[in-house]
Amino acid sequence: MTNEIEGLDEVIAKLRALGKPRKVKNAATRSSRKAMNIVKKAAIQNAKALDDKDSPRRIWKNIVTQAGKTKGSDKVMMKVGVKGGAKKYAATRVNRRANRAGRTYATQGDKKNPGGDTWYWRLLEFGSAANSATPFLRPAISNNKDAVEAEFKRSFSEELDKEIAKL
Repeated sequence: MTNEIEGLDEVIAKLRALGKPRKVKNAATRSSRKAMNIVKKAAIQNAKALDDKDSPRRIWKNIVTQAGKTKGSDKVMMKVGVKGGAKKYAATRVNRRANRAGRTYATQGDKKNPGGDTWYWRLLEFGSAANSATPFLRPAISNNKDAVEAEFKRSFSEELDKEIAKL
């Protein structure tokens, strides 16, 4: 899901005053992490309701916020997900020939994760042929979209003020 935020005229003026793209990207990364932590907290609450009380595995303990890779210095990506989730095939020549480059594949998770091996979270989130979906990540994002945007605006303006003060 990609989201564009409008109404940042004051922030754009601060960006021009700062003038260094790397410092702006660092501030944007810190701000987007703060904003996406709202989604992480909501996902944790949703996952706690789904976790089996008799099992030692806890999906909510494996929910994390992490930065994604982007091309260029003007983009920032922040993701909320579950440790031990799906991975993507690398864009190698062999994978491109097999037409699987960029597609995801399931992993078996890891028992060393804080909540244990919670590979089955995808079955809860997306459902399967035998079970209907009971999503916990998607509602966390859709229900908190406005709060995330507001927090990003507030935090990004604050981070830019800190960077400008350092000059």
